[in-house]
Amino acid sequence: MHLQSLFSPKSILVIGVSESHDNLARQIVINLKEFRFPGDVHMLGLREGSLLGGRILTSFDDLPDGIELAVLLTPARTIPDMMDRCGRKGIRHAAVLSGGFKELGTEGAALEDRLLEVARGHGIRFAGPNGVGLLSPSSGLGAVFAPVSNCWTPGGVSVAAQSGGVGFSYLYGLVSENLGLARFASVGNKLDLDETDYVEAFGNDPETRVISLYLESISRGRAFFDVLRSCPKPVIIQKTNRTELGRRTAFSHTAAMAADDRIVDAAIRQAGGIRVASIHEMMDGVKAMMLPDLKGQRLGIISRSGGHAVIAADFASDAGFELPPFPEEFLEGIGRSYVNEVIQRQNPLDLGDLFDFEAYSSILEGALALPDVDAVVMVHEYFSNFDASESRKLVPKAAKLSERYGKPAILVMISDEPETAQLKQMYSFPFFTSVGSAFKALSAARRRGQKPTMTDGNAPAHALPEGVPEKVRSLGRGEVLHGGFEVLTAAGFPVPEQRLVRTLDGMEGDLPPFPLAAKVISARAAHKSDAGGVLLGLGDRAAFEAAFEDLHTLFGPFGPGEGVLAQSMAGPGSEWIVGGLRDPNFGPVVMVGAGGILVELLKDTAIRLAPVTLRETREMLGELKASRLLDGVRGSAPGDREALAGLVQQVGQLMSEYPEIEEMDLNPCIVHEEGLTVVDVRIKLTG
Repeated sequence: MHLQSLFSPKSILVIGVSESHDNLARQIVINLKEFRFPGDVHMLGLREGSLLGGRILTSFDDLPDGIELAVLLTPARTIPDMMDRCGRKGIRHAAVLSGGFKELGTEGAALEDRLLEVARGHGIRFAGPNGVGLLSPSSGLGAVFAPVSNCWTPGGVSVAAQSGGVGFSYLYGLVSENLGLARFASVGNKLDLDETDYVEAFGNDPETRVISLYLESISRGRAFFDVLRSCPKPVIIQKTNRTELGRRTAFSHTAAMAADDRIVDAAIRQAGGIRVASIHEMMDGVKAMMLPDLKGQRLGIISRSGGHAVIAADFASDAGFELPPFPEEFLEGIGRSYVNEVIQRQNPLDLGDLFDFEAYSSILEGALALPDVDAVVMVHEYFSNFDASESRKLVPKAAKLSERYGKPAILVMISDEPETAQLKQMYSFPFFTSVGSAFKALSAARRRGQKPTMTDGNAPAHALPEGVPEKVRSLGRGEVLHGGFEVLTAAGFPVPEQRLVRTLDGMEGDLPPFPLAAKVISARAAHKSDAGGVLLGLGDRAAFEAAFEDLHTLFGPFGPGEGVLAQSMAGPGSEWIVGGLRDPNFGPVVMVGAGGILVELLKDTAIRLAPVTLRETREMLGELKASRLLDGVRGSAPGDREALAGLVQQVGQLMSEYPEIEEMDLNPCIVHEEGLTVVDVRIKLTG
């Protein structure tokens, strides 16, 4: 999607202007002059007047044709009519800065409905309502109602923020860090244009290098996921309002544990976005994205202080980075070139008694040139009263070296705050003022480097058998008690031999091979184990009949589709849960974690949007603490990791291809040394 007329219009209409000094629309016109907007600025208000040499008109009839952008700041009740008049005048882009819509309740929501209807009738795309406006330094667009000066270098970061206040905090941060601004949009209530539209537009914008989002909600989850995954630019997201957005009845373990924010987190991660928790992390992430791509996780650490070297090594270890030994040739070269002796000849490299400032950049270059080093972290602490002049030269040298070798040179410049603030304004090359922030940025850079391409392992699972659609449709609606096994069998999932027994008198023929598990199938036993509805290790027919009588006494009489399931016991292995649900915003979701009774106790799960690739399911297993069970612990046999990864992929495919399935739990799945067995399933269908 292209929003050229929204951020680079040739002419603008500001609606709601008056000569009064406290008029907010008046400030928009002043800001446009401050930003040196090169096009025509037209003003419309209730009374005729003049401002900055231009006329304030009172009628749309007096306006020329061809206006590209309207900025509306009048009372909410007037906005639908104003939008209609803009449409009749041929204006096709707008920013609605007025508040008083759905954020104020039912009456405001009705106004929004009317506004959207009018805008769509004219084909108008608009930002807001309830925003602070739009900025684009390169095109002279300063369409915000707060007083601002044009203090940003054009190009670099594009921001879309759901909160005007947080958005301005981002803007202050870009100024403080001397990072360029390409576009800024205060998205407000996101009635028309939302985060999906802005990511698509910014991704195609040649001035944008990094996309920064502040979101309190996500309007179209699946569409946002798709555009985020395909975006060619790094996207950093601060998503707040992390409580569960849609309260759903926890029919299944999957639904109970996949609260909305976990799904948001999984979607961002899976699509290759970078999620941060604070404005400071946002700025650190943006700085990391301005550096060359981090192509691996092998770091070289150089420090003037042994203590900071240790701190950096700890952060590197905690974040999972590697510190390969520096080659002897590199270390010996340092020793031959400089009179003073380097304290620690290793990685991290402690330069504690080397005070040759020219040497620092040479050592940095030598480390960046090493083929086994993907990035270098250099910690430089100095007193500004004594070492400022020489220390400052390190920043432009690091910038040239980083570009020359195509690797991130992570500078940590530690001094007094006035000195580092001045240093940031002197150079656009990003640096950090603490070791911790540097490693948070490195972690963000690594996540960017791990973003999969659209063809990276995206081969779908094998086609589901032909009988699956009929079997799913035959199950009806609501909770499915025993029929879930029929779906799994039709889909080719590994399930044990079993038989549903409703009465002992009517039981004819053989039971499945012994030993058996007897499991009650009843609407009164949602979770069988918790309700005492599972009896294991039944060695013969008599044992099963006794178990049937016990379960019938506890849960009978059995209704349609209910009874006792006689199921052959699975072989030894570890217990896992694989589940799926249909999120109202993001669509089908798949989950895997430690199963059986551990699922609620440990809450050790990994989530992805479905369908998933085998690469993604392997990553999911790698996230779990319980994945060690698959390697074999304390003498236990290892589990078939590939079989479990394949099952997760199959469940994702089933959820994706059959929208009738609302939730499903495969719990437990017994993962053997070879293969696995799904020993219990619950399915809920829409209706």
